[in-house]
Amino acid sequence: MFKCIPLFKGCNRQVEYVDKRHCSLQTVPDDIIRYSRSLEELFLDANHIRDLPKNFFRLNRLRKLGLSDNEIQRLPPEIQNFINLVELDISRNDIPDIPDEIKSLQALQIADFSSNPVPRLPTGFAHLRNLKVVSLNDMSLVTLPSNFGSLLNLESLELRENLIKTLPESLSQLTKLQRLDLGDNEIDELPYYIGKLPALQELWLDHNQLQHLPSVSKNSYYYMIF
Repeated sequence: MFKCIPLFKGCNRQVEYVDKRHCSLQTVPDDIIRYSRSLEELFLDANHIRDLPKNFFRLNRLRKLGLSDNEIQRLPPEIQNFINLVELDISRNDIPDIPDEIKSLQALQIADFSSNPVPRLPTGFAHLRNLKVVSLNDMSLVTLPSNFGSLLNLESLELRENLIKTLPESLSQLTKLQRLDLGDNEIDELPYYIGKLPALQELWLDHNQLQHLPSVSKNSYYYMIF
């Protein structure tokens, strides 16, 4: 169904784009590392990669990185080298924890960590101040860091299929949040401030243990699923 067709933009070693999705790769190809001075977009999704070698993190010009649907078992602290990264997808792997060094990715705007067995996020996660869209679905999360509300530019937050019972008070600071998916968790009471988030347009609460809903601000209009 899928063909392994590497796509490159550039010439010689000034390669800016590499696409090797669905190529049955067992490891990160050595030839990719040669483009550390120019490579900006790299897609290795849907392979069988288990490890990320140290020289992989020399690709510090990357702006987009896709590693979803692999067999990666560890996200090394060297992730901090990707200071230019704007989009990151490491969903559907076997990563048990996210290192605190993730906080160095200050350019990051879109991130998907879904479907990794991560029970908690590091406190440094909330230092990703430019994050706009983040997906944390199906991760065994029990709670969020108390400083999670520091993500002031967040517009979309997905937390579906976790084990979350309570939400930190700091979420009330997410004044730009437009979409919040809390479906399929263990929440029995929704904090009052959720109904007062000024930009909220979509709120998903299905498959929880809610007994009642908070009152909605007169200035808030959103689509609620429960």
